[in-house]
Amino acid sequence: MSKRSKAFFSSMTIARKITILYGGIFSLSLLAISFFVLLNVTAIEQSNVKEELIKTVENIDDYIQQGNALSEEALETLLENKYVEVSIIDGKNHKVYKNSVGEVPSFIRQPQPAPEQNMDKQSWQWEIDLSSRPEDLEKKGFKVNMERIFNVDNKEYFITSRDGSEFVMIEKKIYSDDNHYLVQAFKMLPNNHYYFQSFGLRLLLIDVLGIFLSFLIGRYISKKMLKPVEEIQQTAERISIEDLSRRIDTEGPDDEMKELAETFNSMISRLESSFQKQNQFVSDASHELRTPISVIQGYANLINRWGKSDTAVLEEAIQSILAETEHMSQLIKKLLFLAKSDQNRIPLQKEKFSLNELVKEIIKEMDVTQAKKQVVLKEKEEVAIYADSSMVKQLLWIHCENAMKYTKEGGVITFAIYKDKEYGYVDVQDDGQGMAKEDVERIFDRFYRADKSRNKEIPGTGLGLSIAKWIAQSNEGRITVKSQLGKGTTFTNQFPLEKKTYKKGKEGTA
Repeated sequence: MSKRSKAFFSSMTIARKITILYGGIFSLSLLAISFFVLLNVTAIEQSNVKEELIKTVENIDDYIQQGNALSEEALETLLENKYVEVSIIDGKNHKVYKNSVGEVPSFIRQPQPAPEQNMDKQSWQWEIDLSSRPEDLEKKGFKVNMERIFNVDNKEYFITSRDGSEFVMIEKKIYSDDNHYLVQAFKMLPNNHYYFQSFGLRLLLIDVLGIFLSFLIGRYISKKMLKPVEEIQQTAERISIEDLSRRIDTEGPDDEMKELAETFNSMISRLESSFQKQNQFVSDASHELRTPISVIQGYANLINRWGKSDTAVLEEAIQSILAETEHMSQLIKKLLFLAKSDQNRIPLQKEKFSLNELVKEIIKEMDVTQAKKQVVLKEKEEVAIYADSSMVKQLLWIHCENAMKYTKEGGVITFAIYKDKEYGYVDVQDDGQGMAKEDVERIFDRFYRADKSRNKEIPGTGLGLSIAKWIAQSNEGRITVKSQLGKGTTFTNQFPLEKKTYKKGKEGTA
């Protein structure tokens, strides 16, 4: 195939390609079969004539074996109006029964008078071995192109005469209880040239009709097969960022097209969820940044109006601006951390280290920063986990900060360390205000804060647990949560004891 042909074929639509391929393959197959049949048309005609002759001989054999008497009228009935010529030699009654048009061809065996008998008595000598038949025919000038022996008393011939006429002949010896017969059934083949033209013309008409129907059926099949693809295309054209709710109908058989439609629907569902989270993220981030900016702007205006001459106002404004700036700085750091984590740009340095020592280090730092809560450590045994120690420390500090925020003065924050065969665990428990069930299911969402109406005075961005979730997943770990309103919250953090090669675990709730 030339480059131009390849380019032309590749520029076609899939429906047209399927139509051409289906119609082309079917048409080539039809033409090949027709060419083969046309080449063998003579053999087919010979076979049809032979079957007709064999059927005629079998009918005569059955008739004789049933004890019926032969006659010209009976022979006419046995032929069933077939265009077959028959010659039957009756050995006992010295008769010849014929049903032929015109002169009997010379290749038909005729009874010969016995040399020792008187001609008037019509004694015949006809018990001739059929195996010598081809030689006899060739001596008479006939050409035997085909010879087949069914058994000792049955033979078929394909004979060509001097003038080019072609015949098919069946010879069979029939023995009854008290008689014996020689049945010779023959038929001239039609003129090959005329038959070839007539048959070829019919075959050509059938081929033209078949090729037309093949392309028509191919077009129908291609449209039927590609209908789901067309529906996917139409649905995709109607989908936009503003409307991701449309889905493809997946009713029908469980085939590849249904799998494609389900995959497409699944992709759109993920995109819809992603866009919703993105929109929520942008909205929440804008809200979180707008508040400190508004505060800074308000205090800047206050300084501009009265703070230049009022030291107290100036001091208050400066402290508030510094606090809001620190809040914005922490928020931006966490947003950058999550952005890098989404792009897998945060390197991890995993190693085996003591979880007990890490927790004790965090408790010491908590004692320095928070003296109004009691911190308790429960450790049953030494637990060494395989993870990034700095990331695990950041995760535990997120839990500690939440525990210190929501635990009242004099409350208890408890660390519990233990392990099983595969994982090491550290629980961070507080006896604070706890959370409702619907809040537990959403606390890992970015910017989500449980019961915001009660937490307006508690600082935070709602990003900490999202970061903790990513850290746990990145270290083949998992976070589960138990919480009850008024009774506190427990975060269970699980990490592998050894290096894992299977798929990362997911956080969950319990």
